[in-house]
Amino acid sequence: MRTRATFALALAGLLGCGGGSAPAQEERSDTTGDERPEELSTLQQLNQRAREGAVTDTLHGVSVEDPYRALEEDSPLTREWIDAQTARTAERLSEWRDPAAAERLDALLSIGVIGAPVVAGRRIFYTKRDGDREQPALYLRENGALRDAPLVDPATYGERAALDTFNPYPGGRYVAFGISNDGDQRSTLRVLDVNEGELLEDVIDHTKWTAVTWLHSEDGFYYRRYPRGGEPDYDPEAEDTYHLRLFFHPLGGDPAEDPLVYAPAEGTNFPSASVSDDDRWLVINDFRGWSQSDVLLFDRGRARRGRRNVPDEDHPLVPVVTGQDHLYNGFAHRGRLYVLHNDGAPRYRVDAVEPARAAERAAWETVIPEGDGAIEGVQILRDRIAVHTIEDVASRVRVFRLNGRADGEIELPGRGELFGFDGDAETGQLALGFSSFVHPPSLLTWSARGRELEEVDRVQTDVDFDAITLSQAWVESADGTRVNVYYAHARDMARDGSQRVLLNAYGGFNVSLLPGFQRNALYWIERGGVYAVANLRGGGEFGEAWHQAGNLGNKEKVFEDMEAVVRWLGGESGISRPERIAITGGSNGGLLMGAMITRAPETFAATVSGVGLYDMVRYHHFPPAELWVTEYGSAEDETQLGWLLGYSPYHRVREGVDYPAILITTADHDTRVHWAHSTKFTAALQEAEGGADPDIFFYMVRQVGHGAGTRRSDTVERYVRLYTFVERYLGDGASR
Repeated sequence: MRTRATFALALAGLLGCGGGSAPAQEERSDTTGDERPEELSTLQQLNQRAREGAVTDTLHGVSVEDPYRALEEDSPLTREWIDAQTARTAERLSEWRDPAAAERLDALLSIGVIGAPVVAGRRIFYTKRDGDREQPALYLRENGALRDAPLVDPATYGERAALDTFNPYPGGRYVAFGISNDGDQRSTLRVLDVNEGELLEDVIDHTKWTAVTWLHSEDGFYYRRYPRGGEPDYDPEAEDTYHLRLFFHPLGGDPAEDPLVYAPAEGTNFPSASVSDDDRWLVINDFRGWSQSDVLLFDRGRARRGRRNVPDEDHPLVPVVTGQDHLYNGFAHRGRLYVLHNDGAPRYRVDAVEPARAAERAAWETVIPEGDGAIEGVQILRDRIAVHTIEDVASRVRVFRLNGRADGEIELPGRGELFGFDGDAETGQLALGFSSFVHPPSLLTWSARGRELEEVDRVQTDVDFDAITLSQAWVESADGTRVNVYYAHARDMARDGSQRVLLNAYGGFNVSLLPGFQRNALYWIERGGVYAVANLRGGGEFGEAWHQAGNLGNKEKVFEDMEAVVRWLGGESGISRPERIAITGGSNGGLLMGAMITRAPETFAATVSGVGLYDMVRYHHFPPAELWVTEYGSAEDETQLGWLLGYSPYHRVREGVDYPAILITTADHDTRVHWAHSTKFTAALQEAEGGADPDIFFYMVRQVGHGAGTRRSDTVERYVRLYTFVERYLGDGASR
């Protein structure tokens, strides 16, 4: 659904038809009695050829059919299949496309972007994109003013280059940043001297999904990267996929000589590091999936001179908490180790301990207890702690003293989302990125001394937000669980059951969907539509218990929640009805779309599903999907195979079902979810539908990845595809 642009091989006489009509049947003589089979369309022939590679696996004594295994392979047949399917979809979308609608989407998606800020001393670094620029660039704000020229403009690195990450030195003199191309997130890390405006010679590759932690001394930084050729666990067939490790890079040194600091025991772990403000303590947080993590502590040395950069016999890496089934995130400040965790506190709390006694759980003291809302983030501000919580599915920020005493609240501009939350432990400055459905993104600052919230930058637009209403409802799921749904619409919306609805959801990986600014939604609302977002189990809106209620063996609950929301929108709410509802989602949200297609196809008229997972029996065979076994389970386990087969969309496709109109999109540079999920699921649906020209479409985007780093123009095309398809099958905005 929201996916991420063009494959283009012209096909002569593709399907031999236009629009949605089936090809004309050849007349037969009434007297011949000849019952010759109908001629197959090009589409059917391709699917038939692909089905010749059908496989049946026996897993734990269970026969599992895989009729389109051939479409996993990058073969001539698969490339022909992808070309033909994409060309068919492109042709149809071109016929249905409304130039005025495309022009309006282009204008709305040109509304500026402000990215999450990072505070470094008295400087604030953040990304911005104005007008029709293709990518956000990195800017610097200091002394109350924004530097006119960007520090880093990804366009200087190539037409399709993107800025993946940036991490400034604590004083703001340097910034390390990563650049990748075509949306693949395979970053190369570089360092800029901000004061001089010059790039240093330090260039580090294999830094996809890296994180950089600078020493305050300017000596260098800790970072993570994947193995290079010749190093242990390097896999040329799956580069930059598994075995992330922490290294130390001395500024100006040769990256090839960077010493290894920490290598997790498992190749699927994600280690990260933080350094205390006096540079003495290095805290390593090693994440084992989305529900578990370990904390380790390294004493670099009391004296500043002669401090170690990597653990050794005299300065070992000390386990603080390991092997537990909870999330822990440690950071050090003013001689204490603070730990944000959900052990015994599913909505999280903050404990503190002396580093020398960190491994003694009895020595931990609660500083900020678990509250009514889930803690989303914590920032140290001199002698204060700012805490971002999610309450009633919206962001709030409260302030505490270091001893945990409450010290007020930072009043945000309204009900919305903090997309950025970062502070400086020495200066006490806090920077916030805030937006809502009716509040364009803005950059806000607050300090522990002045205690005044100030807006210092804001995206400009002439959209009339007074004409838009954001409503909220709670819907009862199958087991009685209450599920939140936000929906934005025109103030004068009639509840006559005729409104066109577009529903988006995700439901997984502890991800929270808050009511933030949605440029594309403005188009839909202007056209009289209702844009809805459902907060399903599996997300992080209500803490870890909510997350675990929708993962592993509980994944079916996510789909029950989604079905309940769709049925409410099409019934009890009085807003719409099934033939006027479309649903959309991407990645894990694409899995959600696949599940809805195969479990409740009668509840909606169309779906656009992007970069999704659909074969949940074999998903872990496509790197880096082993990272997600802690979220979904694996067919390698007999019990977990039962869970997965129970909802795997590819395996639940059935003949004789009246499926809604479906657009499945994928991307050729997606380094997260393999395109084979989309090819196989599309073929299975088309075969089940049985016709020569079914309302089931596939589209592969070229030179685009999973979503991050997508150019503005590619984003415009993505939403033109989505809304062209949705409006085709839901009809116009008038009641009918």
